[in-house]
Amino acid sequence: MSEIPKDPAGVEMYEKVLGQPEPADRPLTGIREPSINHLFAKIWTRPGLGIRDRRLITIALLVAQGRPDQLKSHIRGALTGEDRLTKDELLELMIHVAHYAGWAAGASGQGIALAVFKEHET
Repeated sequence: MSEIPKDPAGVEMYEKVLGQPEPADRPLTGIREPSINHLFAKIWTRPGLGIRDRRLITIALLVAQGRPDQLKSHIRGALTGEDRLTKDELLELMIHVAHYAGWAAGASGQGIALAVFKEHET
């Protein structure tokens, strides 16, 4: 199987959004190819919304869907990446989501956020 090239725009946006380098040594296999070459290269770069707006939407949806692993990555990125969110903004987001997606979702999201805040401090 030949290696699929990474779209440079996707790599750049991945790093802006998640606040960490895209692993250069990992080939684009499985879900990684559309994540880098479509989601980050084509969707996150669209002109209609900025990174901050997309970040808020993405985190809210991950909380509502109960996706803890992806939520952790996006909260880390929100604290360190481009167009950062504050801890207070992230906690306020969890309260807002709880009222639309259910109390358990908001409480779980808050717990994940607090754990990421703690690891971010060390």
